[in-house]
Amino acid sequence: MASQKLLADFRARKQLQHQNILPLLGFSNEFGQLPAMVSPWIHNGSLTTYLEQNFTELTIEPKLRILRQVAAAVRYLHLKGVVHGDLTANNILIDSNHNAHVADHGILTMCSELSGTSYIRSNVWWAAPELFEVPENEESLTSPKPASDIYSLGCIMLQVMTGQQPYANVRSDHQVTVLILKGNKPTRPSSPHIADSFWDFIKKCWNDIGHRPSAVEVSSFLGSDHVIALESK
Repeated sequence: MASQKLLADFRARKQLQHQNILPLLGFSNEFGQLPAMVSPWIHNGSLTTYLEQNFTELTIEPKLRILRQVAAAVRYLHLKGVVHGDLTANNILIDSNHNAHVADHGILTMCSELSGTSYIRSNVWWAAPELFEVPENEESLTSPKPASDIYSLGCIMLQVMTGQQPYANVRSDHQVTVLILKGNKPTRPSSPHIADSFWDFIKKCWNDIGHRPSAVEVSSFLGSDHVIALESK
């Protein structure tokens, strides 16, 4: 039954088509008991790896292009009623033309629903605080909300603009989890510089869950005149 449910969910994801979402080409049953997804190979790997290897050479223009592409993908998912649920710089892939492709959309939600577990995962550096809430019982399990993706998107904005992942000076998942549960947000690095308007918007993405911008508003901000002006500086 789990395999059938997973396959049905995969087929639903296959219908999602956007230039900045990694396409699902098909399935394979040759890697274990559950079906495996087959997607294109993306040349430059994850956004995390890409930034580690190229950040010093990146100007503001390619940074903003990547962020606009990620925001466009998230906006598309949300308009289709899909929450990514595990948005990190590790499952954003960069192709040979330096364009971003969001991968693994909805996979965490599917697997959590199948196993009856909560949504806590290893990628805690980008995770919204509400994803750490432990339900009293299985009946009270709730799926991640679009606002959780926005919190993660704020973390990705920080990482792209600075080359440093959130909580960059914290060593372990456990320490990051403790900070998040205490309500401590990622800090603004002294270098590289982030424009005040950009930092203020990132902080809005980290507001309480009912007060974060939508994916449409994130896209609008990234395409706004004062952000575009940053590209000419």
